Amino acid sequence: MRTLQDYVNLYGKRGLEFEPGSRWEYSNYGFLLLGVVVERVSGKSYYEYVRENVYAPAGMNSTGSLAEDENVTGRSIGYTLFGGAVHANTDTLPYRGTSAGGGYSTVEDLQRFAGALMNHGLLNAEYTDLLTTGKVAAPRGGKYAFGFFDDGAESGARHFGHGGGAPGMNGDLQIYPQSGYVIAVLANMDPPAASRVSEFIANRLPKN
Repeated sequence: MRTLQDYVNLYGKRGLEFEPGSRWEYSNYGFLLLGVVVERVSGKSYYEYVRENVYAPAGMNSTGSLAEDENVTGRSIGYTLFGGAVHANTDTLPYRGTSAGGGYSTVEDLQRFAGALMNHGLLNAEYTDLLTTGKVAAPRGGKYAFGFFDDGAESGARHFGHGGGAPGMNGDLQIYPQSGYVIAVLANMDPPAASRVSEFIANRLPKN
């Protein structure tokens, strides 16, 4: 499992679960397919395209998805609780991260990404709004946009972002477009290590 296409070959073809745009369901495989679409449209590998069109213009110099057997200065080891003891998560990791997740970053780089997105350094105002505005209701509340949960409009503190986690890793990014606040939390521990901190901070931000 070394390329995005390897995952598609493994999981095979799948029919639609529902009419596109009619409802929402989380799908890692959907994001793998999205990465393959990026490769076929751009003519580049997903990793090269994202590096050139997201990481570089945003100034994200410590973010990537290099393989686990490649040396990355400062890349942390994740620790997961299993069988009542804490263990390194090394044997749970794939060959490398994919378009469905598993890359590495820093809170500083996540802050840079948020700034580049909101200052239209990645997309113009029209497409930034298209990307981040909720389209269909999500089960936990709010709506899902294109890769972002759009939440909090009812309370006057709209924010959008996304979290992720796996054994020994957890992260959360929340962007508040009205106030300019950005919450970026990363942890090399099991969920909800980072999301719990993110929620703690969010509950203490101004509501307007």
